Amino acid sequence: MRREVEDVVELMHRIQARLAVKEAARTSVLSKSWLHAWSTIPTLRFYVGRGKSMKLVDVDHTLIRYLRDNIPIESFELKMDMQNQESASHAEKWIGFVATKTSLKEFSLSVYLKGASSFTLPDELLLGENLTKIRVGASWGTDISVRMTTSHHPVIKCVSLRELHLAGVHISEEALNDILSSCSSLEKIRLSNIDFDSCEGFKTIKVINLPRLYELSITLDAALEISNVPNLAVFSYDLLRSGQLRFSANVHSLSLSNVTQLMLGGVVRDNVCLDMIKSRFPFLESLTLDMKSWMLGSFHFTCASIKILSLTSHKKLFDVQVCAPKLLFFSFSGDSILPNLLFPVSSLRQIKLSLSLDLPLDASFFLKLREALMLSRKCDLCISITNNSDSSMPLDIDIDELRRRLLFPPAMNVQELEFETDEDECLWERSPFFDAFFEICHPKHIYARPDRHYRHNNHFCRLMLREVLEKKKTTAIWPHRLQHVLIRPLPHKKWRTLTNSQRTFLQASTPVDFKLKWR
Repeated sequence: MRREVEDVVELMHRIQARLAVKEAARTSVLSKSWLHAWSTIPTLRFYVGRGKSMKLVDVDHTLIRYLRDNIPIESFELKMDMQNQESASHAEKWIGFVATKTSLKEFSLSVYLKGASSFTLPDELLLGENLTKIRVGASWGTDISVRMTTSHHPVIKCVSLRELHLAGVHISEEALNDILSSCSSLEKIRLSNIDFDSCEGFKTIKVINLPRLYELSITLDAALEISNVPNLAVFSYDLLRSGQLRFSANVHSLSLSNVTQLMLGGVVRDNVCLDMIKSRFPFLESLTLDMKSWMLGSFHFTCASIKILSLTSHKKLFDVQVCAPKLLFFSFSGDSILPNLLFPVSSLRQIKLSLSLDLPLDASFFLKLREALMLSRKCDLCISITNNSDSSMPLDIDIDELRRRLLFPPAMNVQELEFETDEDECLWERSPFFDAFFEICHPKHIYARPDRHYRHNNHFCRLMLREVLEKKKTTAIWPHRLQHVLIRPLPHKKWRTLTNSQRTFLQASTPVDFKLKWR
């Protein structure tokens, strides 16, 4: 009978742990059993500070009760805005108490340091033999970070640790490597924006003898020494500043041969780096490259196993040629121009193009975009336009010339278009962009954002108001091809047929969803 009662309480704890904090607290009014379960729940989540519901005294009272009644704590999560040194001292005290609990399995800390001068995690946190997850994230961009430990060589006993997530943390290279070498059960490691003691920064991060490691993600300017990680399948390496790919000479090819998902940022400079990728990662299925250090005007890549390829280019890239017979998804994000895309051998199902464009645009851009839309059965587009020219200048698009040069009818495979302008006060008063855009494609769904700077302007909403509702005389053909339009002014609202009753939505300064059905 005793075991059955414990099972019921454990079930209540599991239900409460899966609910939002406010919803979980409301279960305490259901019955005395639910109240008892809520008052002894081993999962503690505290959201403290500006805009949060809890105060320092609330956390103090809860933890004092858990200490007095010897209630086990298995999971501890603290999200906190540290406004001053007093709040930082409270947090250090709370974490010090929780870290001594032998029942602790998961620890999560997310802090925004604004008024605090210092904050240090207790060394006892690394002594938890039952601890399986450590997640510490501090706001990035301030002069203060969370110090992980006061020692360069701390005592580490968290031998059960499976996941380690550190972001915006201050730690020495020696201490970090000691943690990685001592916790041989690690399955997931994520390190980003880590501060260091040495003025020279981190030299080498050592990921060695971790037979269970499945995911490794590092955003840090440091060389890597990797060996004996036979189960590594997801690998992300992003340099904060662009530079060469800096694997340590001790990196063994066999350590990386099972990687199927690879993400590299700022480390791929030329074709030599691409050859290295093909040789070290023979079974790649997904490749993501942030090409902020790419030195060439073209990108040519051949891979027999790749299925997903995503490229981000911060410089002018004139052509992209990919030979990949198994390629299913291709994504390109660019800040300047749309390169020529060529996929001689592929079975593309979907492409996504995210383009940040400067005005003015001419007909050749739309012709190139129409060719790109022919590469796949489904396409998604995200277009952001910045008007760096005189706002009184018309768009440099000759619609009649565009129609003459087009070899194909409007593409019907564009599933989604997300559109936004930036600092363009009067783009909504003219429609050459969309006249040209709808000559090359008829998207099914459009998510129209207001201008980033002039929030009262939403080009596409004003366009729909004028061309569809008011039906003013125009040379544009596309309004006559629309069969009907559905509109959803706010997220989670029902779709409605666009009528005059929606005029207020079209004139609002909020994002609007559209569904277009074409004849």
